[in-house]
Amino acid sequence: MENKNLKYPKDFLNKIICGDSIEVMRQIPDNSVDLVVTSPPYNLKNSTGNGMKANTKSGKWAGNALQNGYSHYDDNMPNGKYTEWQHNYLKQMYRIIKDDGAILYSIFNVT
Repeated sequence: MENKNLKYPKDFLNKIICGDSIEVMRQIPDNSVDLVVTSPPYNLKNSTGNGMKANTKSGKWAGNALQNGYSHYDDNMPNGKYTEWQHNYLKQMYRIIKDDGAILYSIFNVT
């Protein structure tokens, strides 16, 4: 489903929405979501300057398909830009979650 001019709740319930998650969340009213489950991109190509390098043949990233990055996402943001993006992402989740809701946020640090 395209993510422009979505109407809440009919365009959100039981749907898969492909798009920029921050832009999609901006279309959701405050305090209206029971649960957010997410695993955002990890910025693997630049994890505090020590991320996954292309063509790594040994170590923990040997042969990993993500060495070449994602086809639709810049996985090599400068740390400050990535941190700002994560902050904005979390701010939107916090805004839309109900007071008795939950956010399950899976993130790890590659160092």
